[in-house]
Amino acid sequence: MQSQVKDTGAELIADFVIGGLIGVIVATASKAFVSGVGFFTALRENQTLIELVFFGTQIELTSLVFLWSAAGLLILIRRVFKITRWHGPADSIYHAHQSKQPLDEKHGLVSTLAAFTSAAGGGSVGQYGPLVHFGATIGIIFKRYFKSRLSNEIYLGCGVAAAISAGFGAPIAGIVFAHEAVLRHLSVRAMAPISIASVAAAAFSQAFFKNTTPYAISAHSPDLATLIPILIIAGPVVAATAITFMQGLRYSAKFARESGWSAERLIIIAATICGTVGIWVPEILGVGLGTVNAMLGGQYQIPMLLVLLVLKISMTALCIGFGLFGGVFSPALFIGVAVGGLVAQISIAVGGPSFTEAMSIAAMASVAATVIGAPITAVLIVLELTQSYAYAVAALMAVMTSMLLTHRLFGHSFFDRQLIDRGIDLSLGREGIALNQHTLEAHVGDDCVNLLEDNTGQEALHKMRTKEQTEAYIISDSGILLGKLSVHQAVAAGANSVKQFCDENPLMLKKDDSLQHAMYVVSDFVGESIPIVEGNDRVFLGAITEGDLFTAVIEVQNKVRNQERG
Repeated sequence: MQSQVKDTGAELIADFVIGGLIGVIVATASKAFVSGVGFFTALRENQTLIELVFFGTQIELTSLVFLWSAAGLLILIRRVFKITRWHGPADSIYHAHQSKQPLDEKHGLVSTLAAFTSAAGGGSVGQYGPLVHFGATIGIIFKRYFKSRLSNEIYLGCGVAAAISAGFGAPIAGIVFAHEAVLRHLSVRAMAPISIASVAAAAFSQAFFKNTTPYAISAHSPDLATLIPILIIAGPVVAATAITFMQGLRYSAKFARESGWSAERLIIIAATICGTVGIWVPEILGVGLGTVNAMLGGQYQIPMLLVLLVLKISMTALCIGFGLFGGVFSPALFIGVAVGGLVAQISIAVGGPSFTEAMSIAAMASVAATVIGAPITAVLIVLELTQSYAYAVAALMAVMTSMLLTHRLFGHSFFDRQLIDRGIDLSLGREGIALNQHTLEAHVGDDCVNLLEDNTGQEALHKMRTKEQTEAYIISDSGILLGKLSVHQAVAAGANSVKQFCDENPLMLKKDDSLQHAMYVVSDFVGESIPIVEGNDRVFLGAITEGDLFTAVIEVQNKVRNQERG
């Protein structure tokens, strides 16, 4: 009993130390990131660097100068750090669901720097997604230097929760986000350190930084009885907007991959187009926090809201798809507020009630929830930002209505679809992912009967009796699998060569096949063992029995289940 109390106390101290340190570090970095982006945004908006007169119209090119500068820095970052692909929240989620492929710490830190460069330069990208992946990276780095009983995913979850908590000033939403969107399961061991990290990040931000709410939301509570029917009717519109945004991101990335253009060329194209559009509609540049607050205040009418909505979707898809890297969470909030404002303005135009702010907030939560795949988190962010139960209920109705449609028509989230596009299906669960990652190479057995093609059936029977097996494999002098011989075929061969009586095309597995694939292949198999070969030339490596295959699968499943129970 005394040792148990001692171990529990030590674990609790470790939770506070690890969670607290991660929370403080991530909060500091998050505030530096957000403040830095805000500084360069103000500099861009308040400076006039180059002006031209075009057909009598004065054109100010500051947005182009900033974005070209950002593009140049991104190209330099790619070359110096030898980055082939920017990393984001999808990589954090994938790492939380498996342990075989470690999270790339260098890519995580450099991708955060790239996202800062893009957002500060005016790219139509977000800041919270990169901060989430930065938090995950810091958590994994901590795991390397602070040894404890906590698993990798718990360290990762601490960083993720701290990033959301510090970014929005919403510690409860940070805790829920880590479990809902990233870890996707609850455990007692994970809850304590993640909660400590999230609360520490929020407390540290409040104590040492000017921790103000990023969005200007009034304390006025809407009339739910009147608002909820409008939200339900508007649900399909919001869902369609979210799907359009996510599909735009995917198609832009696909076009970039298939274009054959260099990464440098793609980045420069994105910077040029976005900067040019920003000359005429500067509201779509950068994170767009000021524009979001203006839309929440009802300062834009239907034509301008429609322009902002279309341009934000297209420019964000262009920037992120072409490598002007950044997050999708802030653009999702922008797009949600724009479509909510449109619905509210249309309602007013047809004689309906005025719910501009409430409708915009509900749609904002709805689009964000569908993009990140975290409906409860989105509602909690609204609750913690507004301190209003009515706003939270309105957001809940909008989120659930739209997510029902997007889940069926698009998928769980944009991040899940990103992983599916890379051949990773999170719907398989941790066990399925683990079984897909474990190949047969480590399970090749050599306890099998091997024959030469000129062996007789009588010789084959003798070897089978010696090893107490009923099957044998015929191997050429060069190690190629020629066929499989059963005991009945050996009896039929008698004094003749076994090559004439064997099954020349038996069921085979390759050493690179996963345990998941092997289980599917052997579902209808009847026999003693299955040969494992290398390549299409059928180079024989050995065999695996059904019992050995099932044992390997059970070991992987038990490891995953123990991790989830932890």
